[in-house]
Amino acid sequence: MKKANHFFQFNIRFWVFWPSFILLILAVLFSILFPDFFITSIEQIQKVLLTNFSLGFSWVSFAMTIIVLITFFSPIGKVRIGGKHAQPRLPRLSWFAIVLCTTIAVGILFWGSAEPLSHFLFPPEFKNLNSKSVEAADFSLGALFFHWGFTPYAIYIVPALTFSVFFYQDRNKPSISLAAKPLLGSNLNKRMENIIDGISLFSLVTGMAGALGAGILSLSGGFLKLFPDWNMGVLSGVITLVILLTFVISSSTGIERGIKNLSLINLFFFILIAILFVLLGEGGKILSSIKIGFIEYGKNFLDLSLQWNGAGSTWTYDWSVFNFAMWMAWAPVTAVFLGKIAYGRTIREFLLFNWFLPALFCLIWMGVFGGTTLDLAILHPEFYQNLFQTSGPESIIYQVFEDLGYFKLFSYLFILAIFISYVTAADSSTDALASLSMKKISEDPFQSDTNLKIIWGTLIAFLAWIMILFSGIDGVRILSVIAGVPALFFLLIVTVSLLLLVIDPKKYLRD
Repeated sequence: MKKANHFFQFNIRFWVFWPSFILLILAVLFSILFPDFFITSIEQIQKVLLTNFSLGFSWVSFAMTIIVLITFFSPIGKVRIGGKHAQPRLPRLSWFAIVLCTTIAVGILFWGSAEPLSHFLFPPEFKNLNSKSVEAADFSLGALFFHWGFTPYAIYIVPALTFSVFFYQDRNKPSISLAAKPLLGSNLNKRMENIIDGISLFSLVTGMAGALGAGILSLSGGFLKLFPDWNMGVLSGVITLVILLTFVISSSTGIERGIKNLSLINLFFFILIAILFVLLGEGGKILSSIKIGFIEYGKNFLDLSLQWNGAGSTWTYDWSVFNFAMWMAWAPVTAVFLGKIAYGRTIREFLLFNWFLPALFCLIWMGVFGGTTLDLAILHPEFYQNLFQTSGPESIIYQVFEDLGYFKLFSYLFILAIFISYVTAADSSTDALASLSMKKISEDPFQSDTNLKIIWGTLIAFLAWIMILFSGIDGVRILSVIAGVPALFFLLIVTVSLLLLVIDPKKYLRD
């Protein structure tokens, strides 16, 4: 691809880039001009969709987890992505760090303490658990493991694997429809291809705007806890600007430098924080929490996956189905990035480093932070409930730091980890957005149009800040979840496509 000489020399797929771009602007304008009507309307739409497609989200997520296991142990695991002679371009540690930071690393920082506390205070009615009991605490860890472990990673990895295989087989133009090639065929109507890519792109952009807004609020909350006299509006603006500038510098250096180095730094901070938490906290209790989490996860996996007892429950809609819808909305575009960087790896290696190891890391992290939070909440349940309801879920982790007696140490490290996480996630996600938006592709699949990455990153950062100041981030985040419904049907097709590939690989693979 000929390199653009000017920043505003666009290289875009018109019907993929502009509809998503315009719809995002309109959504934010409506949320600012008519906030109550906008939020009420889309909340109603979300409720109807999540209610009517609840079982679909759960069952398809379960099916994706099973097909990942089948693929891992099948003979196709020996197939090398890109052909027999393809050589990886990333070291394994860097690859693992990028995958972890691209997927749900930001989420584990925010929800590692807040989610289990919510389940502890307000357990699902279908489990017949007393609020604030030891039994509720144990269940909370199992539910936390279910929502942040092998199932969400399977949702990401199924489309990423099939996309990667067919993208590198013919060095195709990066389109999400490649992930469904065994079922839809190779001659998909161009209009349908644009619709699939456009909806997927819009869902990721809205999700990123909402996630960045939540990150800015979390960072601002941490700074205000340390420096109460600072102005919230100015502080959030400065944080947004610093994130944006760091992202621009990183994105201009590409995957093999910027994203890789940031991800390794991010992984280092995750490990450092977790080790300090164990050493400075009650290590024995933390290890016990991790063990309890795995036991409860195993006990409740089929029940929560298939909604045996939780069908129709508000808890199921608010947590399991909401989470699965969000993962599915993000998964198709994230698959483009994860698939691109898998060149030269075998399918079994791909699943090990994209599914098993990141999920295991997240579960251990959740056991460390969720277990510590619950241990403290059991001692002071009323205090933690009041804090959760009055100051919001973002305040919980900072209270945990304070109760441990190392508030400043953990707060500084945590704020830095959140900052790097959001920059890294923005870098990798906008790389995928740029890949889908590009009309002409580069000869090097690791390279995306830097101009498009900066355009998407700047737009998302600006809109996130505007929403924080004027209308809140809930509206745009809900739009991302709503986009999970079309993603549900597409991912069902992709899951069947992967199954067909596993059953008869010679039919679809030339090498």
